[in-house]
Amino acid sequence: MFLVIVVLLAIFAVPAGAQEKLGDFVAEYGYDWMIGKWSASRDDGRQVELEYKWILDRCAMCVDVKIGDFKYHGLIMGMPSREEIVQIGADNMGGTWNGTWTEDYEGAVNRNQRLEADGTTQTMDLVYIKIDNNSFKVKEYPVESGYRASQARGETLFKRRKADVAQKTEKGTELEGTWVGSDAGSYGDV
Repeated sequence: MFLVIVVLLAIFAVPAGAQEKLGDFVAEYGYDWMIGKWSASRDDGRQVELEYKWILDRCAMCVDVKIGDFKYHGLIMGMPSREEIVQIGADNMGGTWNGTWTEDYEGAVNRNQRLEADGTTQTMDLVYIKIDNNSFKVKEYPVESGYRASQARGETLFKRRKADVAQKTEKGTELEGTWVGSDAGSYGDV
């Protein structure tokens, strides 16, 4: 297990001289398909809207999530001095979020922790698995004592929003749009 973690850290390390922008890193490792506006329907019938968009000349991404009345806004950025990609954010229920991005055999992994207004925390791994350029699924794994559970708690299928698909078709290029780093609905009453 330790070897796997070391290998993943080596793969996802962002050397200061080699990668100047998060956008370069995302493209080099083949995750630019995630950029765009996405939607999904949850098992409870609530609609999920996700948006990842480039900011600061592709040095960082904004992340927006909406599930019913719940809203989350986050920022993803590379931290070359720490050789990692981090995500921070806040939600309209008083929660604050922080996490990191790595990779495993299925795809990109966002380990995030939500600190709730009452001081309790929840940690989860969200594994992003590409189906095609217009759809992906996220597997949600609880994390206890630093270890991911062996079975996913849930799985959500996301589809690129039709406006994004039409715009992409018209321009014939990849969009600088949105993608979400966490399915906030897995936390608390969201």
